Amino acid sequence: MDAETKERLMTPGPPVEAPQFSPTIRLAALTRREENKVIEMRRKHAYRRCKDAMRLFSECSSNHTIAVVWKCSEIKGIMNECLRRANTVDDMDRARAIFIERKTRKLAESKDKPRTLIG
Repeated sequence: MDAETKERLMTPGPPVEAPQFSPTIRLAALTRREENKVIEMRRKHAYRRCKDAMRLFSECSSNHTIAVVWKCSEIKGIMNECLRRANTVDDMDRARAIFIERKTRKLAESKDKPRTLIG
């Protein structure tokens, strides 16, 4: 594999569009469960951005069973480098902004619903 192809595979795709949020929103206002959801969302975004490198590693590992450690080590390094580049602090902030925007939209929708008393 030539250096240009390696660099192309190591470079993640474009980042996910995130809404702009007010700096007054506290990022620490997320619960641990919500923070785990944000981490999972960021991980999925990184997988989508590095799909070419991950596809190559998947094909290599499916063709070699025991020898995957030796045969696919270069492709694994490329995949890991792409995922490392796709998991930055900015990506985490983007995922948080998306989550907070969805959460505020859901809260706004639930406030508009009329409440009924069971009686």
